[in-house]
Amino acid sequence: MKMQWTNFQRLFKIVKRYNSTNSFQTSSVYRTFVYGNEVKVAKKNGQPIVALESTIITHGMPYPDNLKTAIKVENAVRAKGAVPATIAILNGQIHVGLSQEQLKTLAQSDPVKTIKCSRRDISSIVSQKLNGGTTVSATMLIANLSGIPIMATGGIGGVHRGGELTFDISTDLIELGRTPVAVVCSGVKSILDIEKTLEYLETQGVPVIKIGDTNHFPAFYCIETFQKIKVPHRVSDSKEAANVLKAQKELNLQTGLLFAVPIPQKYALDPKEIELAICKALENAKSNHVSGKSVTPFLLEELNKITHGQSLQANMALIENNANMAAEIAVNLGKKHFQSFPSSNSTKCQLKSERNPIVIGGAVMDTTLQVKEAEIKDDGRTHAGRSRESCGGVGRNVANALISLGLNGTRLISVIGNDQPGKAIIKSLGDGSQTVEQLTNMNTARCTVIIDYKGECHFVIGEMEILASISPNLIKKHQSFVENASFIVLDGNLPADTIRYVLDLAACSRIPVWYEPTDINKATKVFEAKSQWQNVLHFISPNRNELSVIGKYFGIPIPENKSIMDLEEVKIIAEQVAEFIPVVVGTLGSQGVLIVRKALGNDPFYDKEGKLIANNMITSRLYPPLSYISDDSNETFNVSGCGDCLTAGIIYGIHKNLDERGCLSLALKAAALSLTSLDAVPSSLSLLCNDVKC
Repeated sequence: MKMQWTNFQRLFKIVKRYNSTNSFQTSSVYRTFVYGNEVKVAKKNGQPIVALESTIITHGMPYPDNLKTAIKVENAVRAKGAVPATIAILNGQIHVGLSQEQLKTLAQSDPVKTIKCSRRDISSIVSQKLNGGTTVSATMLIANLSGIPIMATGGIGGVHRGGELTFDISTDLIELGRTPVAVVCSGVKSILDIEKTLEYLETQGVPVIKIGDTNHFPAFYCIETFQKIKVPHRVSDSKEAANVLKAQKELNLQTGLLFAVPIPQKYALDPKEIELAICKALENAKSNHVSGKSVTPFLLEELNKITHGQSLQANMALIENNANMAAEIAVNLGKKHFQSFPSSNSTKCQLKSERNPIVIGGAVMDTTLQVKEAEIKDDGRTHAGRSRESCGGVGRNVANALISLGLNGTRLISVIGNDQPGKAIIKSLGDGSQTVEQLTNMNTARCTVIIDYKGECHFVIGEMEILASISPNLIKKHQSFVENASFIVLDGNLPADTIRYVLDLAACSRIPVWYEPTDINKATKVFEAKSQWQNVLHFISPNRNELSVIGKYFGIPIPENKSIMDLEEVKIIAEQVAEFIPVVVGTLGSQGVLIVRKALGNDPFYDKEGKLIANNMITSRLYPPLSYISDDSNETFNVSGCGDCLTAGIIYGIHKNLDERGCLSLALKAAALSLTSLDAVPSSLSLLCNDVKC
């Protein structure tokens, strides 16, 4: 009796605690949910979010196709103005939003040890601190708990063939009947019984809505089913779909919505051929005694073998297409119905010109080796030339140039070693070095540049390991400078985690960002970091090769096997990139600078209130270079700081309320002075600010 009373007391305490909170979400449960930084900021700023399932990564595709697809899908969501939230369970914690490192971990995980997780599995996986890839049902549940109204997947689960005998019915269908989250998919996986699945969804009261020109239900790999099954409802596009989702939410109908999107035509497979392949795969599953949750992964793998990879390519294409559509719906839902859900905050950033810029990037000791002969040969001969050591690094150069031009409050966040090059860099920046961290156990970054007699760079050798120490913790140490900056300049030498963290700060404080790619391998780092770039990135300054890499990232057709593009090709690519980034500053060497933006040349970059000026039509202007030649020698001494001085000149001009032409005039003078100076940033830059009329 005493034991029974003790148990009753325990139960009473549990019930009392539940009644007082209306939830079992104690602090330990809160710790179970981990929101990625990108998702945290999106929730804080009211941005549209799209949930993504993770079984396609853990059990749906082989490595590395699964990782490539996951990254493509997330980028597709970002490109449409929404934030991706891939959901998975890692070490017992429910993650809403994954980093690229976490995506890679999932992609390389053993499918046997990583559990295919539906609603029933969540508590077990969490309690045992295991890893799980979430199915549609688990993703819907977690998305709903996280306040995310829409998710994207390839195809939902359904009634298995022969389900009238085996009762093998996916929990996805049950979840759709009780969880108010919209699911965008290419219908039901073709390996299932599509007709019975639609009948079951009707029983559950789930609206099934085709997005497209016809009401034919798509069949995953195929645009429509072999039997041409129809659905009762159809909308034409994402705007109409958003209206349906809005109505569902306003009516407080507690079921999900199924939006069916056909696979793009060029990736679609023939319904007859895929049906034959499925029948063969089913026979193989039966002969191998495959059952339960192992059936779907087995059949998908078999189909890939039978179709010689065509089904895998189709799967990759359709999930990316579905993510595009889900993001469009999320953005339209925000535009039309929730004023706190802007599709992009880039125009919300405000330049406060009374403040000073902050530069975050590399501080490097440069060694420039210039060959005086007309041709460089790599046959082991000795070339006549000269060498020169000077303080450099993109971040340091930009900061130094801004200070020299007159923005004395500019600060550089970077790292150096406790050595002579480090001391020289500190001295070159004056007060601007207050936020430069000196590390005792590492050497200052070094860079050796090989240039020809014309000053053109042939290649660079870098010793940049120390720059990995420009970490989020270093940014936190100097966070007040970042949050109170007029402008944030980032260079491509930064670690991806640091770029993410800075973009978050910029989004929260609504500070515009300038990104300098530094080289082709780092050109897209700011986009790969996360979607916050869409909200804060105002300027990017690539050269031809970097622009080409950026164009490819955004899916822009780039001439193949062509190392040098002509001016017209550069202009076409830059104008397409400007659809994503408000201002593209193309540095074209001897041809000058190409400015591409949605404004005229006589417009300033920002209005009097500090808002970016952007109209409807993209325009481009080429500003030819100036030539400052000293001692009539017609000689170029240094190319390493030319682009950095140009960047600083534009930013300085913006702070002094100059229009575009005024900014470029000043910037090109700064660049020309740099070319004929022994230092990357010439001391004579200070003379230019005397010519500026504020």
